[in-house]
Amino acid sequence: MKNFKNYLACLSMFALIFTSCSKDESGVDPTTEKATLSFGAIVADLANNSNKQSDVGDLPACSEAAPSYVEIVLMQGDEYVVGEVEPYRVDLVAGQVFTEEDAALELEPGQYTLEHFAVYDAAGNLTWIAPKGGVLAEFVDSPLPLTIDLGAGVKKYVDVSVLCYDDRDVNQYGYLFFEFDTTRAFEFCFFANYCPPSGRHFPARFSVEFSIDGTVIYEAEENINNVGVNNFGDNFADPICFALPDLAQYGDDEEYLDYTITLLDWEGVYDGPGTVITGSLSRNEVEANFDGPNNVNYEHIRFGCTTTPPPSGDCPAGQDPDGDGICNPNDDCPTVHTDDDDDGDCIPNNDDPCPYDPANECDDNGVGEGCETAYMFGDVELNSLDYPGNNWGWGLVIDADDIAADEDGVWRIPFYAGAGKNDISKGWEAGHVIITLDGNSLDVDFDLNDGVTMNDTHIWVGSDWPESRAPGQFDLGEDSFTVGSAPHYIIVHAEVCGDEED
Repeated sequence: MKNFKNYLACLSMFALIFTSCSKDESGVDPTTEKATLSFGAIVADLANNSNKQSDVGDLPACSEAAPSYVEIVLMQGDEYVVGEVEPYRVDLVAGQVFTEEDAALELEPGQYTLEHFAVYDAAGNLTWIAPKGGVLAEFVDSPLPLTIDLGAGVKKYVDVSVLCYDDRDVNQYGYLFFEFDTTRAFEFCFFANYCPPSGRHFPARFSVEFSIDGTVIYEAEENINNVGVNNFGDNFADPICFALPDLAQYGDDEEYLDYTITLLDWEGVYDGPGTVITGSLSRNEVEANFDGPNNVNYEHIRFGCTTTPPPSGDCPAGQDPDGDGICNPNDDCPTVHTDDDDDGDCIPNNDDPCPYDPANECDDNGVGEGCETAYMFGDVELNSLDYPGNNWGWGLVIDADDIAADEDGVWRIPFYAGAGKNDISKGWEAGHVIITLDGNSLDVDFDLNDGVTMNDTHIWVGSDWPESRAPGQFDLGEDSFTVGSAPHYIIVHAEVCGDEED
């Protein structure tokens, strides 16, 4: 590797300098004395670790130019200390590879993390960089983020292992291209449901790929959402979020962020057909999901569900009589809109004696033998909203006044079964729903009466009512939610087994 040995020859001298400058001073007041922080760059020896290179190919080429300054991002917890808008520049001592004293790095004692560290020559060319992931991170002892503990009165030098930088894919160093251009990034999240022809809805396991003008910035195989089973035995799937570049050369409504979302198999839950949904986002479309300064609402994708048409586009004339976006002959129920048939038996919910049982083996309440549908009591009757049909059920709105009146942020609400037409005198109390609101976190738990069991649960938590009142349409498969500012719209539905005597 070009000039690599020349860099390594200096390391022993640098190590002596760093050691002599890193000791704590005695006799300081820990309540008033600040710490002074400086950084030094040590070039990692890739050549001696070439047996690890199977995923790298040729070694990064080193520049002959002398290092001149570094750019850093330093944080304490979730707060930026330096480098919030763009990485902060600190000059190197002339002829050395450690930074000059800088007023911005006179800090209060505490623990910090170094999130970004890049070395530039005098012409502003990037020459060395500290990896923070990717295949090259294994060649340094401590990739970023690097934890730094600062004591009072300390003049501390921190050694940062860096690699030579060349024009290879930046993701090999664990970075995205727009981080090098100090481009502002904004967050965007996806969540998905899978609606198979059987009618039962699932939270989805899926991958996401993002590209800009054909250049991939997030690869599908590296961006798959987390799935699992919660404490209640229910399958759940997490949203997946991305930092996307806000590129000034594109207009606010110009869609430049292209995505491909692929439905994946979920072992033991469903066999995914590999359906693909593609689309593009503009700056305005990304920012439309912002909910206040600290929260981002996820984009809800539905595979096979009515609100997201299949990727094949519009059906030919006469090939979608029920208007659910599934073209004949692929539509198992060509005359019944998917939204109106929860159990997939091709009988509309309003005409189905057992709307949650495709075998139609249920009691007079429309659920499995010995079981009944149940809803959390609320201040809004669902059949008063603009939904088709007249099925019963409630929704609850928690507004700012409710939150202010309940200092604990915990609500215990009756859970009624068999209360047709929202008449609780005809139903029975199956237990209670416990809602806990702590900041932006909202949790839903169940406290069932003795002898009562519960099957499928469907929970909606949002900033408005769902587009469809059919429980399967808002089954997120989870009981913990990130919410924005009040009001919060909540619906809790389940099938419970037991009776009032239990």
